[in-house]
Amino acid sequence: MVAVWGPTGAPGRTTVAVGVADELSRLGLSALLVDADVYGGVIAQMLGLLDESPGLAGAARLAAAGNLDSAGLVRLAWAVHPQLRVLTGLARADRWPELRPRAVASVLEEARRLAEVTVVDCAFSLEDDEELSFDTAAPRRNGATLAVLEAADTVLCVSGADPIALQRSIRALDELRDVLPDVDPVVVVNQVRRGPVPGDPRREIAEAFERFAGREVRFFLPADRRAVDAALASGRTLAEVAGGSVLRGELRALAAAVAGVPLPSGRRRSRAPVAG
Repeated sequence: MVAVWGPTGAPGRTTVAVGVADELSRLGLSALLVDADVYGGVIAQMLGLLDESPGLAGAARLAAAGNLDSAGLVRLAWAVHPQLRVLTGLARADRWPELRPRAVASVLEEARRLAEVTVVDCAFSLEDDEELSFDTAAPRRNGATLAVLEAADTVLCVSGADPIALQRSIRALDELRDVLPDVDPVVVVNQVRRGPVPGDPRREIAEAFERFAGREVRFFLPADRRAVDAALASGRTLAEVAGGSVLRGELRALAAAVAGVPLPSGRRRSRAPVAG
């Protein structure tokens, strides 16, 4: 179970989640991609799927009624290709009460039986202030995110590579440590390029995380706007539209590392150039 999480803004959580899930499937593993972003999930749009399908909300309803099984989950998930299924997210953000934490946790338990690896794209916020506004138990918008992070075996914290994104990520890591101290996230810096950060961006970013968050950056993903735009325009994955993209290669290496499987011979990870 891999949770893809990160701070507010646009660090590229969904791009990473889609890329990792797709690459896992291409490495021979059965993968389930779940859109659990209660503020603005867009996996359906990114992959050209109908966003009105029941998806995760439908699975959560079945789970709440005690009727969810692997067959039901298969019916609700899109088969993008034989090794990759997708459980789409909420069609509208105001439907977040449909994703109760306990039901989401039950869906994830069933997902473990359906696929070898489940990748969950979740929202940024960890605040628990909804409960403070009511005298009785109330729906918790961020409860789904907390449920995903607690259930995950690996949490990828996706950060952007500019100074504002780095500051947000460092603060988010502090908040995660306070809210879920047992979660040890893997830091992934996305959209790395020369310009926003002076000098060698990898070195400067790594030093910033070490100094201000006490964390090592495990993966750097280069900016490749052309490849990402081509994938978005066609509703397909990077592997389908830009197989030779450096970003695609690094996502493949990240997926292999997360799953603990070797990269195919001849496709070993190399140091990716930094986009100018």
